Amino acid sequence: MRLARIAGIYFKVNPLFLLLCIIYSLMGLTQEILTITGSVLIHEIAHTVTAIALGIRIAEIELFPFGGQAKIEDFTGLDPEKEIYVALAGPVVSLSAAAIFYFLVANPGDTNRGLFVNINLLLGCFNLLPALPLDGGRVLRAVLAQVTGYKKASEKAALMGKIIALCIIAYGIYLTWLNFTGANFIVIGIFLFWAANREGKFLAYTFMRFLVHKKAELSRTGILPARQVVSNPETRVKEVLSHTRPNYYMLVAVVDSNHHVTGFCSEAELIECLFEKGPGACLRDC
Repeated sequence: MRLARIAGIYFKVNPLFLLLCIIYSLMGLTQEILTITGSVLIHEIAHTVTAIALGIRIAEIELFPFGGQAKIEDFTGLDPEKEIYVALAGPVVSLSAAAIFYFLVANPGDTNRGLFVNINLLLGCFNLLPALPLDGGRVLRAVLAQVTGYKKASEKAALMGKIIALCIIAYGIYLTWLNFTGANFIVIGIFLFWAANREGKFLAYTFMRFLVHKKAELSRTGILPARQVVSNPETRVKEVLSHTRPNYYMLVAVVDSNHHVTGFCSEAELIECLFEKGPGACLRDC
């Protein structure tokens, strides 16, 4: 369900999150769910502003109880260093908001203020866990991607997400057995496990969507403008792909030191190479 469009980015609410909001409202916890939703929106807007500042195009953001999930418009927007900055922006803003309201805002006995502080504190700390799709998991993936490539890094970070989710569910079951207070942990754990499982497939989906868009344009018009560039085998794939755009297809002619053409690489082959081998991959690897 789409909530709004801000700076060309659609904000969506996950159906399970919407169901949770309805249940909380029926239980008379409307104030709590509004505070949670507002805190999550602030968290995601921080990601969005940082992404825009770094030139990363985000198509939409889906809201979960523990934060959100940004869908990048094209595969080439994924850069490990930039992803770290974007990922950390949310927790930093959430923790800053908690600190500001705790130390600077008057009327310390205000229960609404205390709720806002606690939710932002939990949101910031929880998202720093090294597990996809949490922000800490994105940082972990960005670090691993520089060694193993995006695909393997995503798989490892998503696995961490599932492990942590199972631990949270187990803790919730223990609290429920002990004193019936673990329902929230069980719900959050189930959300996290489901999202981690989906995140493991997210990059493949992004890659395919980018290629399908180009294929659809070619089918629709019968012709797609192309741009041919020349490069040597040692040039990084990431640097070559930084010149691609959605409205044309790029072909790369690879030349040796004597300026003899040794081969051609299509845009799809370049993206797949970057996807498999990470940002350190060179044209020679393709």
